[in-house]
Order: sequence, then structure tokens, then C-alpha cells
Amino acid sequence: MNNDISNSAFRMERRVCLKVFCGLLMVGTLSACIGDKYQQQADVIKGHVEMFYGHLQSHQVEQAMFENEQIEQLALRNEERMLRGVGQMRQDEKTQEWKIIKTAKETAAENWLALAQYFLIIQQYNKALGIYQRIIETYEGSPYQLYVDRAKMGMRDVEAILDPGALPVVPAR
Repeated sequence: MNNDISNSAFRMERRVCLKVFCGLLMVGTLSACIGDKYQQQADVIKGHVEMFYGHLQSHQVEQAMFENEQIEQLALRNEERMLRGVGQMRQDEKTQEWKIIKTAKETAAENWLALAQYFLIIQQYNKALGIYQRIIETYEGSPYQLYVDRAKMGMRDVEAILDPGALPVVPAR
């Protein structure tokens, strides 16, 4: 049993490191394409990603959630600013704003999926379900369908764990 927990923790740590790398790569790619203002915002996202995974690895779930909510808030602020100044912005500024918004939302959605996975590993299934539900309710629209689909699949997996009798039985051949 203890060995299973150690193996699960090791696998989770590898997954977390991979997700941190992918998140930082995504933010780094964005930051290479944009100006100073947008570079600063990309750096802010990167900082929150690093803090999110650092807190998650330290089992500080509330702090990790706070960091991810900060990423979502950055996206919301940029959306509001863009909507207010839509007629006053040049096309390249609009494009850069949308890149930041999309990066922030995708990063936050990926982080929520990582948090749900964390809850699965520590067998807090109801919390994992809550995170999956949050993703489904928050990330609407085609740009985020991948995250919603992954959350729905995760919910089905958790529900199968909680109620194994609900799984379809395949007849033996």
C-alpha cells in the first residue's frame, strides 16, 4: 500500500513537472512574439504557473487555487479592457490582447485539470468532481472544448471509481 502511494506520488511529480514545463513553454512561446506590455503579462502568467505547481507539490491546495484564480482574473481584466477599447485599438493590439487572453484561459484550464488529477491521486474524489464541474461550467466555447472534454472524461472516471457497479459488464467469451 505504501509502495503504491510512493509510486503514485512519483508519477504525479513527473506529471506536474511535465505540465509546468508545457505551461512555461506555452507562455514562453507567447512572450517571444509580443511587445513589452504583453511580455509583462506573459511573465505574470508564468509566475502564477510556477507558484501554482510549487504550491501543488507542497500540498498547499488553497494557495495553488489562488494562483490559478489570479490567472483567470488576468484574462477577465484583459477581456474587459479589450471590450471597452475595441474601437480605439489597432488590429495588432487586438491580436496581442486575444493571445494573452487565450493563453491565460488555456493555462488556467490546464492547471484545473492538474488539480483534479492531484485530488484523484490523494483519493479525494468529490473534490476532483468539483474541479471537473468547474471546468465544464467555466470554459465554454470551441477554443476550450478540449479542456471541457477532458473534464467530462475525468468525471466519468471518478464516477466509475465511486460506483463501480455502474460500469457496463462485458460478457466473457
